[in-house]
Amino acid sequence: MGKLTKLSGFIDSHLHMLGLGYTKSNISLEEAKSKKEVISLLKKSQSKTIIIGKGWNQEEFIYKKFLTKADLNKVSLTIPVIAIRICGHVLVVNDAMLKLAKIDNNKGINGGSFDINTGIFKEKAMDLIYNKIPIPNKNDLKEYFIKANKIMLENGITSVASDDFSIFPISYEEIISVINELYKENLIQVKITEQVNISIDELRSFIKKGYVNKRFVKFKLGPLKIIADGSLGGKTAALREPYMDDANNLGIKLYTDIELFEKVYLADSFGMDVVIHAIGDTAINQAINAIIKSLKITKRKNHHHALIHAQLATKSQIKLMKEWNIGAIVQPIFLNTDISIVKSRIGSRYKESYLFKTMYNLDLKVGFSTDSPIEPINPFYNLYTAIHRKSIKNNKLQPLLLEEAFELKEALDCYTKNNLHYIYEDKQEESDYIIIDRPLNKNDLLNTNVLKTYIDGILVYNKIK
Repeated sequence: MGKLTKLSGFIDSHLHMLGLGYTKSNISLEEAKSKKEVISLLKKSQSKTIIIGKGWNQEEFIYKKFLTKADLNKVSLTIPVIAIRICGHVLVVNDAMLKLAKIDNNKGINGGSFDINTGIFKEKAMDLIYNKIPIPNKNDLKEYFIKANKIMLENGITSVASDDFSIFPISYEEIISVINELYKENLIQVKITEQVNISIDELRSFIKKGYVNKRFVKFKLGPLKIIADGSLGGKTAALREPYMDDANNLGIKLYTDIELFEKVYLADSFGMDVVIHAIGDTAINQAINAIIKSLKITKRKNHHHALIHAQLATKSQIKLMKEWNIGAIVQPIFLNTDISIVKSRIGSRYKESYLFKTMYNLDLKVGFSTDSPIEPINPFYNLYTAIHRKSIKNNKLQPLLLEEAFELKEALDCYTKNNLHYIYEDKQEESDYIIIDRPLNKNDLLNTNVLKTYIDGILVYNKIK
């Protein structure tokens, strides 16, 4: 073992803590390299009343074709099967699940699409399936949070901004109650700032009940979270020009311009910040315009509005973000998966993609996150992709736009100092720190391990036995 090094605890500014724990309780399909392997993994759970797997990625398959109903029917014709794509914006079901959900025709749905012939559901159409999954009880929810907390501590993460209200059809007040009970019982230690992902009707209730920016003992309610489009990998990110490999597809906008503005303005007018998931350039444009339109009315200056992902933000859009003080919560780790598809998806437009260093150089408030469980939660993997602009799992591929590479200190600042902005803290507690097994070196990040994690000065994870 080399020289031990002390670092500030990592802050992840956008992930799904409840979703991480839940995903780790389901079947992982992330390592599957073919449809055959997906089917084999799912078949191992034949004793379950419903089979749920997550993490498949058709880009890892030989023929790069989406899973379909026909594939999942090979798993079971009687047990409902759900296979969720790695991005979380596309899922596939078998005939038994369609029967359970009572779906027998292709009715239209706003903000999403589905096809009973293929069993593929995208964006808001996925709720037709999710609403039929047995709802976890309080003990289940606690188990998922505890599992995620353990994973985070093992990776040196001491604070997070997390989207937990949208994982299950459960009231936001029940999730708040569960989280506070877990802290009271000292069953979780990672500090959570909630990114409040709720409908506009729920938002009105949320505001009326006095929850805006409310702080509990160890838990705080943060910005409104809005999802404006889908994912690049799932071809549902909303684009100005069609996908290069899907000429009739512009992706999916989940809101009209009016709907998005109304939601943004409702939050903004009550002093609640807004963070908007926007990946495609159309969704980014829509999100920026909604925020600007609201700010022109509310006149707020010291807001924490931000875009989450902003992968395809153009240089002109980034300048507009700077002008209106709109931050960027970005995921360099997405290059781990996307570097192999970005050129085939958007062609020469890739030259204005993943411009995170451009954002940083313009002095936007750039915060790093993983969107876990979408990508690995390991901060050192995220630092590696930010610095080297390379995929980890496809390391033979050329780096993407090396001029957008970060220096180590810059990347570390985005993971700590800058992310304070997104957990509503002015400074990082000196008592939140980690011990790693070697000096921090940009060329040795993938081998770096967390040995100890401290929160509020208390040792909460110790790899050294």
